[in-house]
Amino acid sequence: MTSVGEHTMLPIAALILADATGRKFAGMDLNERAALVASDAGIHHCYFKGSRLPDFAGMTRLRERGAFTLGILGGPRLFASVPNAEVIVVIDACTIADADLLRAAVRKSMVEGRATLLVDPGPHRKDSLIQVNDGRVTSVMGDGNATNCGVLVLPQSLVARVRTVHSLRDAVHRLAKADLLAAVPTGDRFCRVLDDRGGVAAIEREYARSHRQLVLRAISARIGGLFETVIAGQRAVPAASGTGRPSPA
Repeated sequence: MTSVGEHTMLPIAALILADATGRKFAGMDLNERAALVASDAGIHHCYFKGSRLPDFAGMTRLRERGAFTLGILGGPRLFASVPNAEVIVVIDACTIADADLLRAAVRKSMVEGRATLLVDPGPHRKDSLIQVNDGRVTSVMGDGNATNCGVLVLPQSLVARVRTVHSLRDAVHRLAKADLLAAVPTGDRFCRVLDDRGGVAAIEREYARSHRQLVLRAISARIGGLFETVIAGQRAVPAASGTGRPSPA
């Protein structure tokens, strides 16, 4: 097993499992989108692995937006070549998630000192069901109670555990079997994994609705906070003015 950039240990890097179909989501190539989301989460070193990597123009666009990118040729073993980083965030380019979810997964990995997997509670896809018990991923076999969302945070110390696997699913299974994998639920944040056989139009509409709802909630929270500030100020005015009245003779 080799590491990319062996002479410089990065604090964190993303290993993006590139999409080979050339699909776009909301007008953006899936591979570029994954790198931009990682960069927004503070993961600025992004390495692509797969048979179809971003071209020079795509790499240039990513650099202009703060993402340092490098391509790694595909191979039968997923972790045969990995970024030389203390923490490796493996991202399936077909995963539609936001930077907050990536940050949550990284935080939990750092707190617990183990690998973490982003999961969506509820059986949305029969072929990706996993079992989560007490915040741990315990099984990827048979029926389950959550969906693998395609984002795995892997400390460098655990890379040796999965160096011979051929897929992300195999890595999840091996880490879960060794009780080394914590689950990070998506909560109310939008997260979907695009199907290789399906279109993206319906998920794009769902994503747009979810984004609008988040914006409206944020606006409502700000208005509510401003209203409370104004009310508190109005209540303080009489009290302050009352202290300045002269004492009766």
